[in-house]
Formats: sequence, C-alpha cells, structure tokens
Amino acid sequence: MTRNGSMTGPSYITPGDSPKIAVLWMVFGSLSFGSMNALVKWTSLHADVWMIIMIRSAVIASAVAVFATSQGISLRVVDKRTMLLRCVVGLTAMILYFTALGRIPIGQAVTLQYTAPLFVALLSGRVISERVEPTVVILVATAFAGIVLIVSPDLSSVNPDALLALGSGFFAAMAYMYVRELRNTDSVSSVVFWFAAFSVAGSMLQALPDIFDLDWRTLAALVGIGVGAGGGQVGITMAYHRANAAWVSAFSYLTVLVATFYGFTLFNETLGISDWIGGVLIVGSGVALVIIAPSGEAES
Repeated sequence: MTRNGSMTGPSYITPGDSPKIAVLWMVFGSLSFGSMNALVKWTSLHADVWMIIMIRSAVIASAVAVFATSQGISLRVVDKRTMLLRCVVGLTAMILYFTALGRIPIGQAVTLQYTAPLFVALLSGRVISERVEPTVVILVATAFAGIVLIVSPDLSSVNPDALLALGSGFFAAMAYMYVRELRNTDSVSSVVFWFAAFSVAGSMLQALPDIFDLDWRTLAALVGIGVGAGGGQVGITMAYHRANAAWVSAFSYLTVLVATFYGFTLFNETLGISDWIGGVLIVGSGVALVIIAPSGEAES
C-alpha cells in the first residue's frame, strides 16, 4: 500500500463489478446510518448536541488513526486551507442536523438532509466551475418544490426546526465539494480523520463539563452513534467499489426509508401527506440526478 492509501503491486486485485453485492453493501450502509439517526434521536433526550458530536467523532478518529497506523497510511494534510474549510462546513452541517433530529420526525430530518446532492448540483457551477445541465436545474427545482411542502406545508408559515435540517443539507453539500477538491491532494483516511479530530476539538469545550454525568446507557448509545456512522461509511464505500457509482448512489436513499421506519416503530412519529409528497419529490429528483450523471463523473 502506498503512503496515500492506494493499493499497488501484484498482491492487490481490483474487485470486479458485482451489482448484487454492491446493493447488499448499500443496504448495510443504510441500516447503519438509519440506526445512527435513531440513536441520535434517543440520545438527544439525555445529552446535548455537543456531547453527541464529541463522542461520535472521537470514535471515528480513533478507528481511523488505528487503521492508518497499522497500514502505514500518512495522515499528513497537503491542502490545509481546503481541509479547514471542509471541516468548518462539515461541523456546521452536523450541528444543524443533530439539533434537527432531536426536534422533528426522523424521516423528515433525513429527507431534508438528503438535499445535499441537489445543492451540490445547483452550486457546482459557481463553486467548482463545473457545467450544470438544464435537466439538473429542472430536477433541483422539482426537489425544492418538495422542500417547500415539508418546510411550509400550508404555504403560510415555516417550520424553523425543519429549516435546521435543510441548512444541514446545504452545508453538507459545501463539504462534499471541498472533499472533491481534496481528492487530488489528500488521502481519504486523512480527510476522514481530520474532520473527526476537528469536530472533537470544536465540541470539547462545551461537552467535557457534562461527560461525568452520563449514565452507561447514554454512553453506550453515544459510542453506538460513532459505530453506526463508521459502518455507514464502510458500507457505502464498499458499494461504490463494486458497482457503477451513479447507479449505486440511487440506493443510498434507502436511509430515508430506514429512518422513517425507526420513527414509526420506536418514536411513534407520523408524517403528513405534504411530508410524503415532498419526500417523494426530493428522493425522486435525487435518484434521477445520480442516474443521469455523466459517465466520467460517475466513475470518479
């Protein structure tokens, strides 16, 4: 393995495409992320957002550090400015999202957070100078009609807590674009580790005074959030390794279904008709967006 984490030499055989295996990995990733969302929802009754972020991020940073050390992968940052921007907008997205999860139904929060790919499509022309096709603009407009139905179902008042989830989607989109820039300079392990480490540092001051007041159930749930987030990342990464990225990306929206199921079964949450219609418009537009992605983009 090279210092940036890529495999070389005869000992490594690139896995062949296998759509069935890719879907299984994506299902695993969606279950992991959905479980993480449910744990965040439950834990928000017993710990604040800062504690959730700190322990979740500490679990991930520790796991990546151990893996990188065992494999000889360098965690050195090459593009420090872009890495810092990625960490700032990523932490902002996480604060908004975890806050929203504690206040609105899980299915609603996850659906709005999954607007991130749509924001990427809308903003990429300005931020990273990539061409935005007219079809993409139409899909984004359709998705935003769905957003309106969720955030303001009666078209007269706005749910401020839903706006938190929508804001997390926007900042997550910014994070994705900075990650895209970093792919030419920094390893995946480096990006994941430093975002987690930055999030620990950014939440430590607020979280540490209360850490000794945690009971064992809450602490176990907090660790579980980190494990769920890590499992989700592994599942999605493995899925992308075994099938066309544009095709398999559509299955990432399974997380919305998993999260909604948890909301119904564990928290007795119900969604209104406007939430369902809005969700279909958002998810449908997102799936169509990844399916029509250019082949070169899809394999990047």
